[in-house]
Amino acid sequence: MLGLWETGTGPLKMRLHMAFRMSQEEIMHAPALLIHKGLKLHGFHGEPITEPIVIGWMPALSLYFNDPDGHSIEFLSVLDETPDAAFGMRSYAEWKARR
Repeated sequence: MLGLWETGTGPLKMRLHMAFRMSQEEIMHAPALLIHKGLKLHGFHGEPITEPIVIGWMPALSLYFNDPDGHSIEFLSVLDETPDAAFGMRSYAEWKARR
């Protein structure tokens, strides 16, 4: 998958964005580790989060944080579930509760 934005115009106003694919288990454990390291996690629109969000149209677990230079880092784990574009981008807890 490739996402393209002009520099600074993406939803996160990023200078550089890198995404890394992870397993679902790895991404579910990542928030506690990253927060323990003093990083602030955020969702797609920059909102503070403490758990991965789900991008419904894919669907995928996702979480973002900034490196020391302010570049956007994303951890992503594609879910083996039916896409739900109407879900938008909300917390994993909300994704699980929709059933």
